[in-house]
Amino acid sequence: AIKGIFIECEPDIREVLLMLDAKEKFIIEDLDSRHLFINAAHLAYVQSQLDKELESTVYEVEAMQQPKNA
Repeated sequence: AIKGIFIECEPDIREVLLMLDAKEKFIIEDLDSRHLFINAAHLAYVQSQLDKELESTVYEVEAMQQPKNA
């Protein structure tokens, strides 16, 4: 038997996880738009890859603000 982990997430995060699953199969069951069941042995991989993906697409507010001209 395969040990799994139940994940609840936003639909946007689910889409990222589905994209990552295409590279390294870890999703056991895609339950619905907010829930996945993944292989427990891949949890560290999923966490690190999701962190990398989010870091590359999320920007801090300060980085997006234009400097004020005096």
